[in-house]
Amino acid sequence: MAKIWKEHRVAFLLLLLLLLMRIPHLGASPYEYDSWRQSDTEAMALNFVEQKFNILYPQMHYDGPKPNYVQLEFQITTFLIAVLYKLFGHHYELARIVPVLFFIGSAYFVYLIARRFFSAPAAWIAIVLYGSLPLTFLYSRAIMPESAALFFFTGCFYFFSRWIDEDRLPPLIAASLFTALAISQKVPTVFVGLPMIAMAIAKYKIRSLWNWKLWSFAAVSLLPPYLYFSWLASISEYTFVSGIASKHVLPNFLHAFYSDEALAFFRGELPKAFTVWGLALFIAGLATLNWRKQYPIGIWAAAMVLEAMTVVAVIKFNYYLIFLGPPLALLGARFLQTIGKSRTGTAVSLGLLAITCWTSLQTVLPSLHKQHTELIRQAEAVRELTGKDDLIVVGTDDPSLLNASNRNGWRVTNTLPGKPIEEIHYFKNHGAKYFVPLKGFIYGDDGSTKAYLDAHFEKIEVEGGYTIYKLQ
Repeated sequence: MAKIWKEHRVAFLLLLLLLLMRIPHLGASPYEYDSWRQSDTEAMALNFVEQKFNILYPQMHYDGPKPNYVQLEFQITTFLIAVLYKLFGHHYELARIVPVLFFIGSAYFVYLIARRFFSAPAAWIAIVLYGSLPLTFLYSRAIMPESAALFFFTGCFYFFSRWIDEDRLPPLIAASLFTALAISQKVPTVFVGLPMIAMAIAKYKIRSLWNWKLWSFAAVSLLPPYLYFSWLASISEYTFVSGIASKHVLPNFLHAFYSDEALAFFRGELPKAFTVWGLALFIAGLATLNWRKQYPIGIWAAAMVLEAMTVVAVIKFNYYLIFLGPPLALLGARFLQTIGKSRTGTAVSLGLLAITCWTSLQTVLPSLHKQHTELIRQAEAVRELTGKDDLIVVGTDDPSLLNASNRNGWRVTNTLPGKPIEEIHYFKNHGAKYFVPLKGFIYGDDGSTKAYLDAHFEKIEVEGGYTIYKLQ
């Protein structure tokens, strides 16, 4: 018992270190890397507070007047942020602490998994690797649902593996709930089902086909997310993100990986996401894995590589690679533990870990200092010169300016593409009061749209070039 407490104490100290590493810049606005997705998430939390405080009715600021219900993930992160906003006011620190704490929870599950399949030293290494990889570091503090998805994703694997070993109902119930919540956060987490199937077959063999516990697990895991997404489809008004899997992923997933665009994406993004050192440790870990006893980790890794080849190859968003993070950290830790059994090996292992962490932090740090200051200042002008319920048009394809302004409205080129003048009148006829370029910038404009606005609408000059046009 004393040994176990010592092992857990080291783990808690490492988890505390991960938390402290994320405290700097905790109050930064979402208008930084992935401003579109971060500001959308934060805006949905704000809409829960200001519009409809109901987790089943997520709202965005675009395209058009309220309510703009949207078909996205189950809004655990945003609703928790909204609760904090209601209790303590609108502070970005509150928005960021929610994903940070979810991530620390996922790091704890990574530790428990590594300790279960490897050893306590490997589990400590896994915490450090997992918490310092560039992708997991950046998106553990991002105002996005990725951290919550990682928490439920790692939790469901841990509880299912416990159920396989212990055959008790509590771990199975926990695994079912965590799997359902993981899928409700990010559908690609369903790939965790592959190592689960492998574990079930290894234990029950042909009896897996009529094992009532497995069928109950499948029902609890899959039915709630299906019902939730079906519900949102019935109320959703904003169609761009509706049915992403059926519209984009399924028609292309068998061949997308071999496209030049996908291969270029992976060549560029994988080293940035995990560093060359982290990828090398991942491959070395696969090569040294004891597949007879530790096959669930290997199959989990293969499943997430398959997810990258099928889903990420189509969508090409770097943060969709994040589900490679847990198995990558586990396998890297496995390799470093394997070579660290002698005094010389320990020095090499610690050196490789230090180089990987140092490289990761050097990759991450520049992103923590960048804020879209022009966008923030333009939004300040909008909030000062327009009414809370005024509809606006922003001269960007990215909705960040709408979100920063906390106004509903439209983005140019998304309603009548290729017809900028007709689009302006469409916006005006549907209630838009102001047209807001981003410090004079209008997306897709060759100069004619700005010339038309100058000639036909009153221009409100704002110091610094943050001009706003009054449409009516």
